[in-house]
Parts: sequence; structure tokens; C-alpha cells
Amino acid sequence: MRFFEPADSQPCYYCKRIKTVEKEQEYPIREGIFTFENYVYRCAWHARFTCSKCGKQHHFSWLYWCPKNRELVCGDCKKPTMKPVAFWDRTYAYEFYCEDCGEYHFDLLYSEFQGVHPWQLGNRDLVSNVEPQEPWMPMWSPDKPRDGKEIELTEALKLPNRIILLKEDLKYPQSLQHAVPEDKIDFSETRESWEQNSKEYIDFCQIDMAGDSNRRFVIDPALWSLLGDVSGLSVLDAGCGNGYLTRLLATRGANAVGIDFSKAFVEYCTRIEAEMNLGCKFYEASLTEMNDFESKSFDVVVSNVVMVDVLEYKTAFKEIARVLKDDGRFIWSNVHPVFGRTGGAIDIRLPRDSQRNESRYLKMIDRYYDSGGELISGWMSKPTWQFYRTLEEYSKALKDAGFVISEILEPRPTPEAIQQNPRAFAFDADRWTYFIIFECLKR
Repeated sequence: MRFFEPADSQPCYYCKRIKTVEKEQEYPIREGIFTFENYVYRCAWHARFTCSKCGKQHHFSWLYWCPKNRELVCGDCKKPTMKPVAFWDRTYAYEFYCEDCGEYHFDLLYSEFQGVHPWQLGNRDLVSNVEPQEPWMPMWSPDKPRDGKEIELTEALKLPNRIILLKEDLKYPQSLQHAVPEDKIDFSETRESWEQNSKEYIDFCQIDMAGDSNRRFVIDPALWSLLGDVSGLSVLDAGCGNGYLTRLLATRGANAVGIDFSKAFVEYCTRIEAEMNLGCKFYEASLTEMNDFESKSFDVVVSNVVMVDVLEYKTAFKEIARVLKDDGRFIWSNVHPVFGRTGGAIDIRLPRDSQRNESRYLKMIDRYYDSGGELISGWMSKPTWQFYRTLEEYSKALKDAGFVISEILEPRPTPEAIQQNPRAFAFDADRWTYFIIFECLKR
């Protein structure tokens, strides 16, 4: 299936890219007369060539030219290594050792940059799978042989977040920045942003005893399946926010305590508790310093989509372990480290203005290992830091805090919830999960 119907002819994809970054002399844009996928068009220079060894055609950058034997050899027949070198808009070249001549050769793209492509050396009898009368024309060659700038391998392996670039190209609304390392973010800044946005969050979520739609229909049913009967248990709602879960715990017989570092949230929760008289207690404090609680105070600690907002999550895990009884359980949900990301993911929707989720062709993920903070705005007046980490990072932090993971759930809505909330869930939350739930026990 093709997303876009291409025009009859287009300028060469590679020529256009090279022209924008070739600094020393003008580069021609040749006609794109070959396409492998009916979308990207390429000229004869940048099409496909036949390997002299196996007789198969390959992408031009997967072959090298041996001037001694006057042969093109592909990377399937001769395994290359990676040479970290910056040239044009690339950060590496394929490097081949040729036993036939005892020399190292490079792929045809880097060879063209250097000026040692076989056509640049006068080998006009060489043809690609595109065979016009003069496939090498217009001819281009650097004024003199040259090499790219040698760089470190780690630098060569760096790529920008393609999803963010794609969003910019497609003019998707941008509510975030590239991931910022967590050690570059000030804790007071995260607290200040939530303090300012907490009142708006209360209004935005239209607080009731059930929580917002994601919690009500996706997260909480799975969360309660792990929590089970909480009657008579002391339960800490870590990062209680507006307090809806604390109140639900109390209605199910728990001795429920909520804690949050937002003064506005705690004041709101305290006011609602005075009206409802459920027996809940609320404290204003960070999860990293729960000094109001003695060690081994709680049977259960529950945290519902909170760690994505916690900068010092490793310290929070250790503090939660401290206040949890030895036989207690830590049950927490979070934005899914893979599918719940915003900066490194995009749902391609065609047409763009369709309100039907089946118009989403797929979800694209990029730069999973780029963990860190991203500024999210959305409905909030002040952008707020959210933090994305890998599953490995969370797993290691839990282990270091003294926990073992006993169960993982990736919740999805029921068919009934989808039917009643088609715009929110149909062909969306039943295709990929946005959330993950961990049940952890103390070792």
C-alpha cells in the first residue's frame, strides 16, 4: 500500500540532498528516472548497480569499485566495516578490504564525494540498471580528491529524532522539545510548573470519583485487578494529584493516605475530604522526602501515572521502599516507555483532518534510548517537564531500591468501553498500549 501517489517524474532524491550540503562547488540535480518503491526517485548515479561477484543488483551505496580488477562488489559478497567520517549529510561510510588488490575501498556514495567514483575516473562502460545514452551526465566531480572529516564512532551513531523532524515537515502541532538529560533539569522548575498548572488540571479533568477517561476505562480496571481487596489495609497514594484514587481507596475500606508536592492539589483534596468525610489524610511533600511517614508504615503503595512527572525517580523508589512494610506491595502505573512517548513517536494519519482513528496508518517510534525530560504543553498554560525512560532504566532503579517486579500489565479498554467512547479508544487504545502497570515486591 502506498501512502502517496508519486508524480510521473521527479528530481533525484540524492541529488537534491547533496546539493543542499555540497559547499565547495555547485552540484547538479539530475532527473529521477528510477524508482524502487514508486516514491523515491533516483538518477543513474544513485540507482542500482550489478555486483560482479554474485550478479545481483544492489543499492549504489552497498557496492565498492576495485580499480585494479575493474569490478563492482557488493556488501553481501564482501562484508564491510563502518568508517566514522563526516561528509555531505552523512556520518559514516562503508569500508571494504579487497584481498584481490590488498587495498581498502569505500562505497559508491563516499567514493563520489572523494572524486574516485568509477564514472569520475573515466570508466564510461560501467552502467547502472538505468541505461540512458549517457548515464553519467551531467558529470560532477570535486576539484581535487578529498576525504571527509574523521569523527568518533559515538558521534557517527548520533541521529536527530526523525519523528520531531517529520512533525516539523508535516506541520504537526509541536508541544515538546528534544529530550533534555535529567541532570540538566532543575527540580524546583518541575515543581513550579506543576504548582501553576495544578488548578487547571483539576478543572481539565472534571474531577469526580472515577477519574479521567484513560484512568476510568483503561488503567484503573487493571490497577484494581492487582490491588484486590484493600479493606483494612493502610494504603499510600503516592502522587495523589486531585485525590480521586485516594477517595476510591477509602470507599473500599482502606486507610487511605495521599501525598503530593503541589500545594494546590493538597488544598483541594483537603477541602473535598472535609465535605465527604471519607477518612482520607493528605500531606504536602515530595515522593523523595516523605518525612511525615515512619519506615514500614504501609501495606500498599500505589502510584498512578506519576513517575513520568518525577525527576528524581530513583530516590522516589527508595523512599517508597522505606515506607512500605516488608511484605507490602508497590503497584504503579506509568506512561508506557515505548508507545506512550510523545517526542519519539508519531501516529501517521491520512487524511490529516480525519476524526476517525482508523485513519491512522501506523505508529512510528524513534530514538527510544534518548531518555530525559521533554517540555509538554497541551492544555496547560505553563509547559511541564515529563520524563521518558527505558524499561531497562526503570527495572534497574527498582532493583537498586530493593524491589523485584512480580507482574507487568499493559492495559487496554474493554469492547464495551470502546463502544461507549469510540473517539477516545476505537482503533487506537486497542492497537497499542499507552500505559504500563508494575506490581513490585520488596526483596
